[in-house]
Amino acid sequence: MDFKNEFFKYFIHWKWFLLSLILCLGIAFYFIKTIPPTYETSALLFIDKKQDEKTKIISTSANTTNESTKEENLEEEVRLVSSNDFLMKVVRSTNLNISYFEEVYKIQGKYVNEVPFIVIPTVGNDVLPQISYKVKIDKQGFTLTDIDSERKFVVNGYYGSQTADGLPFKIQLSPKALKNPSYFFDTEYEVSLEPDEVALKKLKKALDVVTDEDSKGTLEISHTGTSPYRSRKILSDIIVLLDKNIIINKQKLYVNTVSYLNQRIKSFTKEKDSIESVKEKFLKNNDILVMDSYIVEKTADRSVKNENSAINERQIALTNYAINDIRDSNGLRPLGTDYKLEAPSVNQMLLNYNTKLMESELILQRAQKNNPAYISLMTQLKSQRQEILNTLESYLSSLKQTSRANRAEQNIANSKAKNIPTNDKILGNINSNLNTKEGTYVALLQKREEAILNGAILESNLKTLNSPETNYSPIFPQPRSFMLGAFLLGLLIPFGIIYANLQLDSKIHNEEDIHKINPNMPFLGYIPRISSKDKLDNTANSRSLIAEATRTLVSNINYLLPGKNDDKAKIILVTSAIQGEGKSFCAFHNAITISNLNKKVLLIGVDLRNPQLHEYFNLNKNELGLVNYLFDKKVDWKSSLRKANDFSANLDVLIAGEIPPNPTQLLTNSNFETLIEEAKDLYDYIILDTAPVQMISDTLNFSHLADVTVYVTKFNYTDKSSVAQFNKFNKKNQLKNVGFIINEVNMKSAYGYKYNYGYQYEEAIKKKPWYKRSLS
Repeated sequence: MDFKNEFFKYFIHWKWFLLSLILCLGIAFYFIKTIPPTYETSALLFIDKKQDEKTKIISTSANTTNESTKEENLEEEVRLVSSNDFLMKVVRSTNLNISYFEEVYKIQGKYVNEVPFIVIPTVGNDVLPQISYKVKIDKQGFTLTDIDSERKFVVNGYYGSQTADGLPFKIQLSPKALKNPSYFFDTEYEVSLEPDEVALKKLKKALDVVTDEDSKGTLEISHTGTSPYRSRKILSDIIVLLDKNIIINKQKLYVNTVSYLNQRIKSFTKEKDSIESVKEKFLKNNDILVMDSYIVEKTADRSVKNENSAINERQIALTNYAINDIRDSNGLRPLGTDYKLEAPSVNQMLLNYNTKLMESELILQRAQKNNPAYISLMTQLKSQRQEILNTLESYLSSLKQTSRANRAEQNIANSKAKNIPTNDKILGNINSNLNTKEGTYVALLQKREEAILNGAILESNLKTLNSPETNYSPIFPQPRSFMLGAFLLGLLIPFGIIYANLQLDSKIHNEEDIHKINPNMPFLGYIPRISSKDKLDNTANSRSLIAEATRTLVSNINYLLPGKNDDKAKIILVTSAIQGEGKSFCAFHNAITISNLNKKVLLIGVDLRNPQLHEYFNLNKNELGLVNYLFDKKVDWKSSLRKANDFSANLDVLIAGEIPPNPTQLLTNSNFETLIEEAKDLYDYIILDTAPVQMISDTLNFSHLADVTVYVTKFNYTDKSSVAQFNKFNKKNQLKNVGFIINEVNMKSAYGYKYNYGYQYEEAIKKKPWYKRSLS
């Protein structure tokens, strides 16, 4: 970034900066001298929140972790002091809806601590009108003037016994002023009234309540106003009122705490009795005296029942085995006596059976099977065997009945044993609830005693660390910062306007603007803005601005011309984007400058739609010119030439002539190229003043004939978008060897550039210093 260039963009408007600074500093100085200064008054309080913990009802482990935070939290106090109800009491206690002033200057009012009179409202403070009166004390009493309506009121006497119609108050002298009323005759005062709501809003706006983060438990209250005395009075009243509110809130808390504790104690008594009744009913329903004994009893009963059932099942199995074994015997072998049955009669019958069987074997050893004694004995054995089976089946049936009874008892015992954990849990929950209720009941009794004790010794936990003090260095307006702000604002306003104008400006002003759009395009120079009387001053010896500028321009154009070995003329095409950018003016002066260098120059007006060259030579635009030759090749174009002897003997001019209806067709026929080829052999330079390329295509039809193209832009006129359109022509190679110039440049400045051409010899000789002009 070119900081010098950026600086001069703004510095050229130094007059506006100076005017803005004078206005802003003047207004700031006037404001400082007329506005009453505003002071800040503050007080520092300490509120011991640890005392409040004594009145808390229940402290749980959850809130003990945040105990320190709760002790130091003053949000309740901040909200209280900032509340409307609290501040409304301050408004009424300090009469903030009535303000007194002493008129020191007509443009400045000074708030006074004490005035020689007292205003007593005759209507409610909430319906007081928002109005101001000027007050003067004289021999008769008081003269009051409504500032808005200029209505006057006269109150006779100094004691406030008389009222005036339309005044919402009575007025009387203060006891101190009654001693010498004449002392106040020459002074004018002002009293302002406003309803409570308005005074409340002003107080809230002027009051600030914050907590100190570094010093826990401290509260800072500050008030800003024009009267330090009133500010201190307001803060003192706030402190007193806050202290009273803390005591009142503690008393309410004490009463509510005791009432709450009594209510909870009564409720817990009922709940404890209810739980004890539930426990009693549960023990009775479950036949429980002591839970531990109940568990031992039910466990032992289940074991006995299970063992009895197992023994009975074993007897059933043994009995079935005995029955099957006896049935499988053929009556000739002894029956087993080791069945381990718990039936003595069956065992005895088995022994008897085996004894008789042995007798039958002894008989059979001595006699045959047909022996009557043997047959009789065998009959008896068969009968005994059947009797044994019948006895076993009866025993088995008895065992099965016993088994069914045992299973029922076993299920009952098992069920009771399984219910032991449930009953133990239920009883444990009942005991736990009962213990909790009993513990809470005891804690509530203790808290009630503590609350009653604290209520007997209630005291405020508010301490004033710093009484209300006023910082007599005004916070508004602060002259140094206010004047500095005015100075910066005085610079910022014109800077912002100029910056916005520069950002919105889309016109071409200097070489930098062109190079930002077309960075690779050559820049040929500037043509300065000159007055109409000076625009033709471009002789060979001229030191005018236009002469010096065009000499520089011609020198730069020569650098663009391609080197040629032949002696034919060099063709310079002068064009622009749109009409009115001064291409004819530039072509005219370039032709004069080149011709003054002893070069033969032909200047041709090729803009057939809006010709302008004839005006520079005081010719009639309808005279014979280029159009006549293009229309009829038989016409000798040389006969249409005009010698510009007033400017240079080496300059010939061929104007456009009468405007044709078909300029494009005329320029695209071969006549124009023939003319150029013939002129190349006669002149050193041929300058073509052509039509704008962005509006019509005439120039593009013969632009290939040029050796160099001079693209004219106009200072603060040509839009940057028009220059950007040139890129399209450049990409298509429709314009050859192009160089840009800027026409009608303000020679004093153009965004910081100064354009001074030549040495200004003549002006330097004629111009005298300012201190010598007055002597001549």
